[in-house]
Amino acid sequence: MIDKTKLSSWELENYDRVCQIEEEMATEQDQQFIQNFFSKMWDHLDYKTETRPILIFSTPSQTGTDWFRLRVPLFNLWKTHGDQFYIIFTDSFQINMMKHADLIIQHRAGDLHLIMNKIEYMWPKGDFKKPIILHDVDDNEFDLPDSHPLKQMWLKAGKDQMSMKQLTAAHHITTTGRVLKRMFSKFNQFNKIDVVPNSFQWKNKQWKQYTWEEKEKLKPERAQGRPVVGWAGLTSHFPDLKKMGAVLQKVHQKSDKSPYFILSGMPQHDKMTVPGEDGKPKQIDTPKEHTYKYRILNGYEWGADKFEGYVNLVGEENVEGQDVKGLHDYGEFYDQYDINLAYLAERSSFNKAKSPIKVIEGFRKGAVSVWTQWGGYEDFYNALPYDLKEIAREHMAAETDNQFAEHILFWLDNPEYRKEVAEKFRDWVTITFDINEVNKLRADIYHKLLKRKS
Repeated sequence: MIDKTKLSSWELENYDRVCQIEEEMATEQDQQFIQNFFSKMWDHLDYKTETRPILIFSTPSQTGTDWFRLRVPLFNLWKTHGDQFYIIFTDSFQINMMKHADLIIQHRAGDLHLIMNKIEYMWPKGDFKKPIILHDVDDNEFDLPDSHPLKQMWLKAGKDQMSMKQLTAAHHITTTGRVLKRMFSKFNQFNKIDVVPNSFQWKNKQWKQYTWEEKEKLKPERAQGRPVVGWAGLTSHFPDLKKMGAVLQKVHQKSDKSPYFILSGMPQHDKMTVPGEDGKPKQIDTPKEHTYKYRILNGYEWGADKFEGYVNLVGEENVEGQDVKGLHDYGEFYDQYDINLAYLAERSSFNKAKSPIKVIEGFRKGAVSVWTQWGGYEDFYNALPYDLKEIAREHMAAETDNQFAEHILFWLDNPEYRKEVAEKFRDWVTITFDINEVNKLRADIYHKLLKRKS
């Protein structure tokens, strides 16, 4: 328990509610309430009397990655270490934050953070000490592959250059695995890089565990009584879904278990920008045949690029695409799955840096995960205890597409063994990737940096 006498009146006023939400996180309203609380920590800062080091967690845009690397960690850090740090969240940087912050934790490349670095570099002489700038990053943001749907937008905005400048200027870096640590060491002049793995608040509603009987009832009606092979992701994984189609077609053709395929996280509704009557750009609903979900399920042809679509590959009665969920409930996708897929279409430097979030999430929810043995997924494999590593080597970690399909077929043919193995992996990931434990590492890093500053 933290020492509440160290908390401000604003913190005490909201303490019980914030702690409850940090553990449950059951609704979008919960998510908004706790985020607003930490944003208002800046407004309630009494810098004349506050004795705790002031930590500012900053992002230029709120996405799924900053949810993992910034918001969820800071929610838990305040609950467990709130008497040691005064913690603020912002996506709207103010210059005088540089004056009062002791440590600024940046996430993602952006103009917002470049300004911070420039101000820190040009800091005038005087009584005020510079804040320490820690850059937390979980992707290779300076080398997106040509197949990445956002690459042209990323380059046009100069995000790749911003990323390299931030990596160069940061006093310290935290990242998700050995691959990114090695990549970033080429840029950072201080060569101060720590690995802090992605972790989860397992008490959140979306990570609730169900019995096998309960999981069966959570499947779509036409999938009940059938083994479900599932994939969850977003539009940036378009290349993965295209290439994975041939793999799942092979599984469909070879298996006599009537597997049902679910592709989760595809927007049912989409927007596109077109020229308006006044010549200015305007947004309209994307025509059905151009939506992400339609193209994945029904196929498309664009010049020399052709994709048949999953309906043609495995049959309309054997596949469905599901709409996106929020950050507070997307984990419920995995409740439907018996076998969870973490597939990488290409061996690019970007994919090599991927962390094994998908693998971990599937195991937590009782599915057996099958993954492409590459980059961050290799990190997960290497960290396994010997008995689990042997199972993974034989039936989970895939070096080729053929092996990926064979692993899926094996688990389809061995449902009782699949449940036994899923329980073992679920126990291990629950202990290993618990945010309460991983945040002890974060807190230790922050304390060491602040000690160096003083």
